[in-house]
Amino acid sequence: MRPKLIALDLDGTLLNSAGQVSDRNAGALRAAHAAGIVLAPATARWYQAAIRPFQALGIPVAAIASAGADVRDADGRVVCQQFLDGDFALFLADLCNRAGWTATISTPERAYRRANELPAWAANAPEWLKPVTAFEGEHLSKALSVLAEALPLDAHLPELEAWAGRISMFTATSFNGDSLITITAHGVDKGSGLLALCEHLGIDPMEAAAIGDSEVDLPMFRVAGIAVAMGDATEDAKEEATHQTGTADEDGVAQFIESIL
Repeated sequence: MRPKLIALDLDGTLLNSAGQVSDRNAGALRAAHAAGIVLAPATARWYQAAIRPFQALGIPVAAIASAGADVRDADGRVVCQQFLDGDFALFLADLCNRAGWTATISTPERAYRRANELPAWAANAPEWLKPVTAFEGEHLSKALSVLAEALPLDAHLPELEAWAGRISMFTATSFNGDSLITITAHGVDKGSGLLALCEHLGIDPMEAAAIGDSEVDLPMFRVAGIAVAMGDATEDAKEEATHQTGTADEDGVAQFIESIL
């Protein structure tokens, strides 16, 4: 079955180990777009970063950004946005500051990336990405999601885990191997984002395909008619997938797209 929509994870899925879209993947994406298939990055990255790889290829895409908290159509119109509870956002900002975590808070307009020191490129950062050494200010009231880099045995994690049941929290690995914790409002994930986008476009979720490699992708695997696990996906992802393809470095996305065109 040729899907009407393909939702695809970025890190470890479309983006290879160098953080790039390969020529073969780029060609497959262009072919899918030309065939009328809606493409939608489904990623923990904020909206502006989610669509950037596709903009470089000249391909208009919808987006399931901020791990499902920020869903937009191919014209950039907001389908739905779901914000973190204000009290939790304040708590998490303080926790990241105290723990010294590298973390990113996404809002509709831009992302705020916290690190203990400002990067060399801070002065030339685009308007949609603001490097900071501490989270504070009015942007916390519009927080959609948080990406935090924390080791599994970090001493500060129990403080975060105490909020379980009141937030959605997933773990994943970025293209460079960093361990990431993705946090959204309770009930918000890539699956809810995919459902919202399909409803907006009048597409049956069973006519959608989802491609991913980790825990954060499982909610969209469970609602899409086709669930594609990358060759090096987690065991849970492989178990819940209906299909399997190659790794990101093997152009697994292209392999799948070529098989359905």
